[in-house]
Amino acid sequence: MDIRNSALESAVVEVLRLRLADARISQREAERLLGLGHGIVGNILRGRTALRIQHLELLGPLLGFTPEEILSEARGSSQIPDDLFARRVASHVVDELLQRGATVDSPVLATLNS
Repeated sequence: MDIRNSALESAVVEVLRLRLADARISQREAERLLGLGHGIVGNILRGRTALRIQHLELLGPLLGFTPEEILSEARGSSQIPDDLFARRVASHVVDELLQRGATVDSPVLATLNS
């Protein structure tokens, strides 16, 4: 399952937007502080760039959260059923781990695809 353009991604993006505003950090300032190219944060917030765990890992220290905390906060502000939320997050994390070269047991993948 992909979270792109889903209720989960929308909820996480909204929480990120609020966190930036609360910290009084502009998108451009966040990019500068993190060494990102111009427009990266804005593209994530507008849905032009798919939200990835690595984005949360980068923004987390700047805005004072871990990926787990921001996902939990987003879960609290959305209408996603718990089981669907857990499956989408788990599937996305597995995808990220596979892309990073980690090995994942096939029973885990079978559970996520059921």
